[in-house]
Amino acid sequence: MTTTVSASTGLSDAAELVRFGCRPRLRPLTDPRYHDLLQRYRLESGLREHVDAMAQGLGLDVIAAHPQEGLVLHAQEGGLFSYRLKDDIRRPAEQRLVVGLVHVAVAARAYPTTADLEEETVKRVSVGEVDSFMRHLIGRLREACQGEDGLAVPHAELDAAWRLYAKRPSGRPTASGRRVTDLSTQGVIRDVLEWLVHQGMATPAAELGTGQYRLLHRFRLQVREAAALPAYEVLCDIRRTQLADTDAEEL
Repeated sequence: MTTTVSASTGLSDAAELVRFGCRPRLRPLTDPRYHDLLQRYRLESGLREHVDAMAQGLGLDVIAAHPQEGLVLHAQEGGLFSYRLKDDIRRPAEQRLVVGLVHVAVAARAYPTTADLEEETVKRVSVGEVDSFMRHLIGRLREACQGEDGLAVPHAELDAAWRLYAKRPSGRPTASGRRVTDLSTQGVIRDVLEWLVHQGMATPAAELGTGQYRLLHRFRLQVREAAALPAYEVLCDIRRTQLADTDAEEL
C-alpha cells in the first residue's frame, strides 16, 4: 500500500517523526501519535522520503522503523549528533580509553557473529559476565604480545586500553564495604550499561539479579552499523574462540 501526502503536511509530519526518533527512550506503543506516524512511515513512500531526507540533512541515517522501539537513528560521523568519547571532557583520557573498550566488549560479547547481528533476540548481559569476558580477552591479548612485534593487535588505542583495564581491580571495596565505581572495572561496566539504558539501548533486568541488563534491538542495530570497526572485529574473534572452546569442553 502506497499513498501520497501533501508537501506541507508531509514535511510537518516528517519533522515530528524525526523529533520522536531523537528521543530513544520513547516507545511508539506508549504514544498514539508516534505509533501512527511510524506506521505511516512504513506504508507511505512520500512520508518516508521526507523523513529520510530530513534526517540526512541533520546528519542522521534512518536504520530502522521498529514497531516496538520506534524510529532508530544513527548519527553520521562528524555530524551534529555524533558522540565521541574524546569529546567527554569530564573523564581523563585514560578513563575514556577504558570506557571505549568496555563499549566494544559488550557488543562483541553479545553479537560475536553476523548471524547474531541479524537475529532479533534480546540479549541478556551482566556486569560480572562482561568483566569475566574482559579478563579472558586480556589474557588472549597478553599472549599475542609475546610475538616479535610486541603489539597485540593492529590498533594502538585497543592495545593501550586493555593494558589500562588490566591495572584496575575488578571491584575495589572501601572501608565501609561499598565499591569505588570510578576505580573498579565492574564500576566502569555498570556505568557503560547505565549509559546504554539512558540512550534507550538497554533496560535493567533486576528481576534476574544484581547487575543484570537486557540489550534491546536499538543497540543491536547501532552495533550492526559499526560492525566493521577493527577493534570490534578483534574482540569478536576472541569471543567466537571462547565460545568454541566452551562447546568443545562440554562434549
